[in-house]
Amino acid sequence: MNENVQKSVERVKLYADKTLGELKNAINREACSLTGSTLAYFATMDPTEKVLTMIGWSNSAMMNCSMIDKPIVYKLTDTGLWGDAVRERKAVITNDYKNLVKATKKGYPQGHVNVVKHMNLPVIEAGKVVLVIGVGNRAADYTAAEASLLSEFATAAWPLLKAKL
Repeated sequence: MNENVQKSVERVKLYADKTLGELKNAINREACSLTGSTLAYFATMDPTEKVLTMIGWSNSAMMNCSMIDKPIVYKLTDTGLWGDAVRERKAVITNDYKNLVKATKKGYPQGHVNVVKHMNLPVIEAGKVVLVIGVGNRAADYTAAEASLLSEFATAAWPLLKAKL
């Protein structure tokens, strides 16, 4: 395991016996720290891989989001780019959201935090996507190196989160 990932996982383990909220915050903090991002989120996937349930937003994402209604359950068919990690079953990197031309780009609702750069990826267990974790608005472009770090971290953090759900 990468040394930085290992340190992040160890810090998250300190919250394994805390509340679900504290654990979620720790996971988002470490995801941001590992990737140099300002925003993070994660969502669980139902066993049919048709419904994502958003369960964790970084504090910075929530402070910058003025949407009145923050839905937490999404049909995969209704998701835009952030659902591509499930559909493609791999990391999806968007370093120029504004100018991206892709069929699954749907934009975002009024009041949503401004996304400039975005990366998300699936955590797969027993052949099924169980979690989608994403980060955003890193100063530099996202690369395969950050995807690898985030994937390693999310895969290691998933059992801790799963135990709380």
